[in-house]
Amino acid sequence: MAKRLSITIAGAVSLGSYEAGVLYEVLDAIHQHNGDPATSPDDRIVIDVLTGTSTGGMTAIILAQKLLYSADEFHGPYDNPLYNTWVKRVSLQGLQATQNDEAALNSLFSSNLMQTISKEALLRRYMLSPPARSKRHASVGDEIRVGLALTNLNGIAHDYSVTSGRKFVYIDYGDQMTRHIVSSDCDTEEFWEPLRQAAVACGAFPVAFRVQDVQRSRRAESHDYTGKNLKPWDRDPITYSYSDGGILQHQPLGIAKNLVDFIDQHLHQESRFYLFVSPHAKDPNAIDTFHAANADHFHLLRRLISVTIGQSGFQDWITAEEINQRLTLLDDHAKGLKDAMLNGNIDATSLAKTSDSILQLFFPNGKHLSPGALAPETLKQAQERIAIQYDEEVQQLSRTPGSADAFRDAVLAFETTAGLGARDHITIYGITATESQLAGAGLEAFLGFFDQRFRDHDYDVGRTHARKILIDPALGQPGELGPIRYQGSSIRPIDSRLDGLKMSQVPNADLHAFKAGMRKRLNEMLREMCGPVFSLPAVPGSDLILESILDRMIS
Repeated sequence: MAKRLSITIAGAVSLGSYEAGVLYEVLDAIHQHNGDPATSPDDRIVIDVLTGTSTGGMTAIILAQKLLYSADEFHGPYDNPLYNTWVKRVSLQGLQATQNDEAALNSLFSSNLMQTISKEALLRRYMLSPPARSKRHASVGDEIRVGLALTNLNGIAHDYSVTSGRKFVYIDYGDQMTRHIVSSDCDTEEFWEPLRQAAVACGAFPVAFRVQDVQRSRRAESHDYTGKNLKPWDRDPITYSYSDGGILQHQPLGIAKNLVDFIDQHLHQESRFYLFVSPHAKDPNAIDTFHAANADHFHLLRRLISVTIGQSGFQDWITAEEINQRLTLLDDHAKGLKDAMLNGNIDATSLAKTSDSILQLFFPNGKHLSPGALAPETLKQAQERIAIQYDEEVQQLSRTPGSADAFRDAVLAFETTAGLGARDHITIYGITATESQLAGAGLEAFLGFFDQRFRDHDYDVGRTHARKILIDPALGQPGELGPIRYQGSSIRPIDSRLDGLKMSQVPNADLHAFKAGMRKRLNEMLREMCGPVFSLPAVPGSDLILESILDRMIS
């Protein structure tokens, strides 16, 4: 069986350029590896899940379409869909070129630019009828599952039973959109347009970009709204309003795991791997200059944004590692049980009776819904899964009648008691960066929009970080994703003077252009609030006041 890879892409704002560099290098490596005559079918690597949020969400959707249908667009490291989108296409000039239909009170920057970029990337293929002949990238198979993390500003109601037969209503603002993309069935504009809309919505950074409306349905094949506590909708489909998915879920590894479960059914975890791409790792040795004395409104708002991103940025990864530790403990107990049975210290018949009694409690009517599971599992299915997962131990015990089944049921009882039935060992490779390594991390990751030089720098840093992982000898150890057979192409020299770039180092021309755009937008806000004749220059000293405010915002 080929090795399966699930990729999760964190929110990044302008640091989508870093993630683009990482992903290009990974794709190029898998392309070469899978095409190498020395690569056996079991050593091939197939990407079958892509999830993301914010910039990472749009990247995941663009990547899914291009990998399934437009492999010819990957011409090289500096001419491919990801580089062309996140390095060449976005710019401060484009973001500040707001149009007449973009109300200043709805957004600081142009959301129309992101709409245009998404249409160019995802819908241009369908301007021809029929679309150009599809060509699949060597890194994927016939299908991909995708998932986007969204922040639903309307919220989705759930009700839970509490004492005395009453109901407690809970509003959940965390949302998602998932789709199963089958290459032969989904090459249509009708399929990709809802995903495009959701991709733009999941990157609608609050205040910077306007809220986006997306029509959702409980009947969709994605099964996004199937919880048993979900309150009935008064209509279907329904339009929800969305903001940046990273507000609540900055790196949706959890969505990726759920999509993997649809594919793997908790089996063959030895050939399942996860890649997490994020430019938001924190340097523990960095000096923090935020204190109560400088916690004015502007610095506090920026710090709250940073805290939100930092707090949510690695929670799924941490949770996965904690579950891995619990599963390792379960494996150790299973090994100890097997050894005790082989040594005659535990009677198989007595163990079978005890395990059967415990399983009857957990599997009433022959079914059990584990915490985090997508659907109930029958007792027979659970027994078959345990027998596969602990095949080596079962084989060793099969020489003694009844021992293998007793062991299987005992381990299932251990697992169910610990609430681990829907949990699997997750091997996660992380490719991350700290602010001190990037040019575009400043101004809450908006700094990269100021100049393409900054985005080029971060793109090449991403390629460099990915290559270190891909050629690491540890990747070729038993049970790992590699070794990967590839020869990386040249990477441009990285200008170390841009590492950890600060606003004070930004060229005056870039700062002047940014301030001019902000002044124009703030004037538009005032006119929308106070009338068409009102503007800042009409107020004595307003230019000095505005300059002071802008300096404080970006300092």
